[in-house]
Amino acid sequence: MVEVIQLQPPTALDWTLPVPGSKSITNRALLLAALAEGSSTLRGWLDADDTRHMRACLASLGVEVVKRDGALAVSGAGGRFTSTEAPQLFVGTAGTVARFLLAALAGSNVAATMDGTPRMRERPMAMLIDGLRAMGASLECTQNEGFIPVRVEARGQLRGGEVRLSRPASSQFVSGLVIAATLADGPTQVVLEQGTPARPYVDMTLRVLASFGGSAGWEQDTLHVEPSTLRGCDYTIEADASAASYPLTLAAIHGGRAQVSLGQGSMQGDAKFASVLERMGARVSQTGDATTVEGTGSLRGGLFDLTDMPDMTLTLAVAALFAEGPTEIRGVDILRHHESDRLAVAATELRKLGAEVEEYDDGLRIVPPAGSRPGAVEIDTYDDHRVAMAFAMAGHVAIRDPGCVAKTYPEYFNHLRQTGMVVAHA
Repeated sequence: MVEVIQLQPPTALDWTLPVPGSKSITNRALLLAALAEGSSTLRGWLDADDTRHMRACLASLGVEVVKRDGALAVSGAGGRFTSTEAPQLFVGTAGTVARFLLAALAGSNVAATMDGTPRMRERPMAMLIDGLRAMGASLECTQNEGFIPVRVEARGQLRGGEVRLSRPASSQFVSGLVIAATLADGPTQVVLEQGTPARPYVDMTLRVLASFGGSAGWEQDTLHVEPSTLRGCDYTIEADASAASYPLTLAAIHGGRAQVSLGQGSMQGDAKFASVLERMGARVSQTGDATTVEGTGSLRGGLFDLTDMPDMTLTLAVAALFAEGPTEIRGVDILRHHESDRLAVAATELRKLGAEVEEYDDGLRIVPPAGSRPGAVEIDTYDDHRVAMAFAMAGHVAIRDPGCVAKTYPEYFNHLRQTGMVVAHA
């Protein structure tokens, strides 16, 4: 029997619960610490499915990662991975693990095979694989070209030089090539011929890399990366901006107040979602390290380009149900290739809730229900954590397979229970 959680809207919301550490930063920091010389201590890290996959893969590569006084202690491999065995690495549905770790393996002295879930086998990898091959990597797609499973043959080191990409299907390809380029023989230029989606995620990679002693930077749409010997360090991981968007949006939709410990100083592009809620009519205040949203009882639709924060699409789509007038979301074509086709999925589930939805190649147009919203609607989650978390905000819904939130926010429904939203759990 499929697990189902029945929800209702919160009353008198006053959210001060801590949101988890950033998945994106945790997996970047874990990998860079694993490649570094010396040991690292990672504080504020996220303990969830995606980061457990990274830790398990690193353990298979001989990297020791242990919990110590609430932090993670990582003993670095000293520059690149080496192994006398040929480990089988399972990445689950974690795109950050698949793309970043493959890049690191391509420049290491280790033979390995990488695989994942059936959905991960469908997610594109071709542009990253081709870019790594152009740098000298020996990679074999053992079933379908451009997808995992992938076998990596030990070559030891990559060439530098120029790698040109048309518009990638994921910013993770760009970040992966940056990580690989730190292991190359000479400087590397990654040329983005048509720019990159979700560029703040690439900027995040550059900032975390700099903390470990790496050197990379932009010149217009070209990334210049110097080969680097990374150094272990003491690193603190921010709260997850994507996770923070849910309590903030709950306040905007249902009234009340939510405060999260993430503000203007964040390196995460999704931290700017508070400005979207403000445009819609919520009251927002932000400091360097905190954001507070208060509902005003009125939201309005509009046109929103989420190119730089595509993971906020489902959050905004659910908020659109409660807005006056239509909401149009554009610039998020990369969502076709995530844990689900999030644009198709959003359209299907929003229609269950009475919305009129027009689906574009790169977005959605949502007209909220004219009358009362249907009650007791069951939302299918497609094994996609963001579908479950976003649609739970609607209240008066039942979320099927809520356990999928363990990918990035295992305590999500426990936190909603503390707001009074959880009616039943079967």
